[in-house]
Amino acid sequence: MSQVRFLIDESVRLSVVAALLRTEALIDVVRIGQPGAPEFGTPDAELLEFCELTQRLFVSQDRGTLPDHVAKHLAAGRHTCGVMLITSGCSSRKLIEDLVLIWSASDAEEWRDTLYYLPLS
Repeated sequence: MSQVRFLIDESVRLSVVAALLRTEALIDVVRIGQPGAPEFGTPDAELLEFCELTQRLFVSQDRGTLPDHVAKHLAAGRHTCGVMLITSGCSSRKLIEDLVLIWSASDAEEWRDTLYYLPLS
């Protein structure tokens, strides 16, 4: 059993990551462009590979192309630690609440090879 770790897409404001860490300082979260994370502009396929190698759940607003990349990634025999797609109606507050809930109430293995939409409810 292991703790959920997050990679946040560059389309998500850095202030959301900061608020997430203020809410729960122990969450392991990095955003694209930060030290230890892929660079800005990294293609989706490479982001999924990074998440697989570093055991991170990927959080993105890219509902247009990312589902296809996830399907191709899985069809190639690869795995994900989960992908969360943020819907247009998801507030920053609800996003933070849901990510804290995922982190605090589940194990990383529960999200393996899944794709969910946020907010969860």
